[in-house]
Amino acid sequence: MDPFNSFRDYPILPGHVAILEGVLTRALEERNLSFGSEEADQLARRIVKLYQSGIREPGQMWEMIRTI
Repeated sequence: MDPFNSFRDYPILPGHVAILEGVLTRALEERNLSFGSEEADQLARRIVKLYQSGIREPGQMWEMIRTI
């Protein structure tokens, strides 16, 4: 299963927004990117797709996002 291409439309729950933001912030810091850049937008979209594919564990999400 490719989590970036197969997802369901799961709603993002309020408690999970902080998790997604944390993964995004970490990815941006590692890549030395700033919020608002095109690259940041692409990373955010991929993180949301991971979430929508059912991946909720921040560590697992981080491992998957850092390889792209």
